[in-house]
Amino acid sequence: MRPLPARLNAAVAGAAALGAAVAALVAAGVPGGALDRHAVVAVDRGLVSAVLAGLGVVVLAQIAGLRVRAGEGHARLAWGEAAIVVVCASLPAALVPLVVLVGVGISHTLLRAVDARAGRRRHLRDLLFSVSALTVAGTLAAIVTAIVHPPYDRPLEPRTIAALCAGAIVYYLVAVLLVSVHVAVVRGGSLRATFVQMLSRKLLMVIGNVAAGLVIVWACVTNPLLLLLLPPVLWLLHQFYANRLGENDDRRAWQDFAEATRDLNRLDEREAAESGVVGAKRLFKAAAARVVLAGGRAYGDPIPPGGGAAVTSRPLVVGEMTVGELQLAGLNPLRLRDRLMLAAFGDALAAALHDAITQDALRSMSERTTYDAVHDPLTGLFNRAALLTRGNAQLARCTPGDPVALLLFDINEFKEVNNALGHTAGDEVLKVIARRVTGAGNADDLLARLGGDEFAVLVTDLAAGGADLALAAAVERARKLGARIAAPMRIDGVALSKEPSVGVVVAAAGEVDLTELLRRADIAMYQAKHGGQPVAWYDPACDDASTDRLALLAELREALAAGEQLTLELQPAVGLGGKPTGKATGKALFNGQITSVEALVRWQHPRRGKLAPGQFLAAVEASELIGPLTHWVLDRAIGLASGWRRSGLAVPVAVNISPRSLVDRQLPEAIDELLGRHRLPAELLILEITETVMLSSSPVIDDVLSRIRCLGVQLAVDDFGTGYSSFTVLTRVPVQEVKIDREFVAQMSDLPKAGAIVRATIDLGRSLDLRIVAEGVEHPEQRAALAELGCTAAQGFLFYPPMPPERLAAVLRERRQVQRRHLRAEGTG
Repeated sequence: MRPLPARLNAAVAGAAALGAAVAALVAAGVPGGALDRHAVVAVDRGLVSAVLAGLGVVVLAQIAGLRVRAGEGHARLAWGEAAIVVVCASLPAALVPLVVLVGVGISHTLLRAVDARAGRRRHLRDLLFSVSALTVAGTLAAIVTAIVHPPYDRPLEPRTIAALCAGAIVYYLVAVLLVSVHVAVVRGGSLRATFVQMLSRKLLMVIGNVAAGLVIVWACVTNPLLLLLLPPVLWLLHQFYANRLGENDDRRAWQDFAEATRDLNRLDEREAAESGVVGAKRLFKAAAARVVLAGGRAYGDPIPPGGGAAVTSRPLVVGEMTVGELQLAGLNPLRLRDRLMLAAFGDALAAALHDAITQDALRSMSERTTYDAVHDPLTGLFNRAALLTRGNAQLARCTPGDPVALLLFDINEFKEVNNALGHTAGDEVLKVIARRVTGAGNADDLLARLGGDEFAVLVTDLAAGGADLALAAAVERARKLGARIAAPMRIDGVALSKEPSVGVVVAAAGEVDLTELLRRADIAMYQAKHGGQPVAWYDPACDDASTDRLALLAELREALAAGEQLTLELQPAVGLGGKPTGKATGKALFNGQITSVEALVRWQHPRRGKLAPGQFLAAVEASELIGPLTHWVLDRAIGLASGWRRSGLAVPVAVNISPRSLVDRQLPEAIDELLGRHRLPAELLILEITETVMLSSSPVIDDVLSRIRCLGVQLAVDDFGTGYSSFTVLTRVPVQEVKIDREFVAQMSDLPKAGAIVRATIDLGRSLDLRIVAEGVEHPEQRAALAELGCTAAQGFLFYPPMPPERLAAVLRERRQVQRRHLRAEGTG
């Protein structure tokens, strides 16, 4: 036990002095002559026997006490009130303090020796305080008893009983108060809470003690032989006290246990460990506690190594994994309940630490994943995606109209480094350039590596003063940064210098987004590269793309209104003879059977000639014309499929749907209206959507796709693998078909990774009962490999190129005749 504070030492001395003084006053006949001063000198044999008997009663009353929780510590609840009743009734008031002092001193000395043998250390000053406190309580009880009605040598009448009860109550109140002060000072906690707790816990015991004391006095007066009947009764009463107080202790202990284990629910390793240390010290009254994790990290109080028996250790194990160890020092011997509680607390602490450690690992992994998602792994700069998102956010924070600039760098002839020194040396050059760009930038600049040898710097702190001054400042910064990048460097012992071509664009914040700034900077950078200049700035007059785009959209609007320039070409998908995987196929596919046709829009421009989708769809998707164009393509494709069906040539038609079209809530109604008008079953229409759409979290897109599926229209994932390359898209929306991108098909024979992706896609599609269509098949070897893997169908120039509707109708009729001859040859037609 830790040393008592100075103020407690003073309290001990004061209590002892107060007890001695009160005893002296009582012996002198104070107060008011209420005490019988002649009793002090009446020392005869009977009085000596009474004193010895009183000492025995006090000693037995203290030794038979019960140890209970009090506030943040423990205290003993004894039979002191019974002893006070007995000694006050059988001894003169002047002798009561002396008897209490000696009896309590003897009993507590014996108890201290017993505690020491049991391993519970009790400081000498604690002993002195207890003796002094109980002596003070006994002295005040004797005074109150003598004042109310001196009971010594008086008959046991109501006034005597009242006086003895008053003295016992004073003893009870004073003793509890002084012990509460002692516990609060030594162990901490609220004095008021400790005092109230001890009052309430001993109240029932006080009533029984007073009753027992009065019975003993009555038996001594009536017939001393009656005392022989008391031991069994007192023993039963003591067992009742013990059980009652034990239940209270257990309830309080398990309440503390519940609070301590609840505090362990932390998602941080340090917080969980420190909560475990605090809870262990509170539950088991340990002088020190420490949690040592399996990795060597430790939390809590320092515990000297080699503590031996003074240190109690509890392994912290979850399943078969050891999380760490809980170490407790300065414990009293643990009872069975305490050992069970320590085991349960250790398990709870182990689980909490395991969860916290796992959460820390997941948090670190998440942070790393988040970091990797927006940073270039080689240079540590932001990547293109981060430049777009953070750049737009930074532009939004700028004051509208303030000049901003984007500097785009491309390292000239960088491929020579890789060819001459290797890709490792090329990576080192990029790292050096990244450090130089970072060192030359300002705090508000946004730096990024776009990929390869391209770097970008977004500048938002240009000085105001007009567009010309802002452009001049941006160009000057680009020249300085370019010169810094071109400074000689030494890579693998070779001195080299790589100069960049820099494109500069300046615009007013709020006019354009970062995507447009990148486009303009890219145009300026290529002007610098082609013109042999280190720096070039964006000139709108040289931007053919922007004016051409505006003209293109206006011309497309006219083409949609006229309806003569736009046409559809159709490219069939052919079965490979494998086992069908989609439910819509109905029966096994014959080799060469056309399974579906894809509708491809073409624009016969009066001035530009025939335009493929890639030449105008990008501009259309960014405009409001995407809706009318999508409706035109759907109307034309559904009409063609309906005509084939009426001719007995039913084949599904596939139409590509732009992501922007799927945010149109009216799209399902428009499709339903077109299917009804052309009288085409919904299952003969396939809508091809991209992986980006499948992974979208937009509730509008989810609603539109769900309503389209309710119509019975089939869905296909187009160009699978080129977007997010995630198989989770196949579970995002119930699709019936997956189209493998032509890039994987072209590389599957040469690149093992491409072949693995094709194989995995086919296997997954078969397991999910999906049709798998390979795009861009141009060689017989590709067809054979896909058929061997179990691919359902293929599409490409090896089978058919895109063709006009009239040519496709002829092909369908021809394939129907071939199929009929094939069936007759097998005897099934």
